Order: sequence, then C-alpha cells, then structure tokens
Amino acid sequence: MRTKKQELVSDELKPFVAKILKEAREKYNYSLEDLSKALNHQKNRQTLHKYETGTLNIPYDIFFEICRIFKIDNLVLNEIPMSKEEKEIFEKKMIKEYMSSIRPDKNLTTKTEKIINTYKNATYEATTSHKDLAIKITDDSMNPVYQKNDKVYFEKREDYQNGDDIVIAVKGNTLSVRRLYRYPKGIILQALNPKYPTLNINIVSNEMILGKVTAIYREVK
Repeated sequence: MRTKKQELVSDELKPFVAKILKEAREKYNYSLEDLSKALNHQKNRQTLHKYETGTLNIPYDIFFEICRIFKIDNLVLNEIPMSKEEKEIFEKKMIKEYMSSIRPDKNLTTKTEKIINTYKNATYEATTSHKDLAIKITDDSMNPVYQKNDKVYFEKREDYQNGDDIVIAVKGNTLSVRRLYRYPKGIILQALNPKYPTLNINIVSNEMILGKVTAIYREVK
C-alpha cells in the first residue's frame, strides 16, 4: 500500500534528513543491510539507500525509528531548518513515533493521539512516568494561578468535583484551563482573570473535559 504524502518527510526537509541518516549509520558502522535487519526488514537496503541519497522521501515512522536505533537526539533534529508549519508537523510525528519509544508502555493510546493531533497547544511528555499529557497556556485567562506559557499537566478522571481546575476546549482547537463548578442543569467554567467571561454550559458530559490539572511547570527567568 502506498504511503500517504502527509506521512512522508517533505521535499524541503529530505536533504537534511538524508544527511542525518547517513552520518548516523556510518558513525555506528552499520551497513545498509545491518540497518534493514535493525528495522526488522520493514525496508530493504535498496530503499534505505534511496532515503540516504535523497532520491526517495522517507516515512516519518521509519525516520524516527532509525533515530531511536542510532540514539539521535533532539539537539540534532532541532538543527533542521524548517518553516513553522513544517515544524508543527514534524513535532507531531516525533511525538507519535519517536518519543513514544522511550515511554514505559511504549504506546500512545488512541485517545491521547487524538488529543495531541486535534489541539495545537497539547503535547506529549514521554519522559514522565505517569503524567503524559500537557498543554501550554496561551493567554492570561487564569492569572494569577496560571500564567501565559506555563506548561500544565493533566489526567483524565472518571468524575470531576466543584473547584477542580480542568482542561477543556473553550474555543476552536486550543485547550484552556477553567475552574469547574457544577449545578443541577449543567456546569460553570470560571476564568480566574475577571476580564474573561464565565461560561455557563447547560448540556455537558465528562467526555467534553479532557482532564484535571495535576501539575504546573513554569520557567523562571
């Protein structure tokens, strides 16, 4: 079955990726046949040669699997010049294919994958043992408790209580934090910053709520 175009490294990134692949393979003294074996023969040596020479676009999943084999870290990958749009695609694929390889259970759940692909400020934190989803706060709606650019970790719960800080899609494809209050016919989503409106939602299910805030990470400058 032919790989979809969106699953392949773009023509613009192809020469940079090809260089990384060849240098890593030679550093570890792997032949193309050795690499094919390490990939469980998902790709043969002829195809791997085409990836290295830039004559064929490599699928993201194969690229990040090779990154794992050769221990290619983020510092190397971050040196690849790319547009903002390409970087977003690249990071999403890296989250799914590369970072998941060092997660304790080695797999993203379907629900987790859907969240990170749907909401532009959601990320997957593979280096944490029990909190794997986080969002970046994009506004000041929850000041002073949560500040813009804070990273907020959250976990799905069976139920939520009054006063819980929850993660929910307030608008569009961006997730936000709001303080939850229940009443008989729905819920109230409170923004702590008074310049933002308090939302009253009549029809609600727990599926609308992505999770309860469990931790905050803030860079101190």
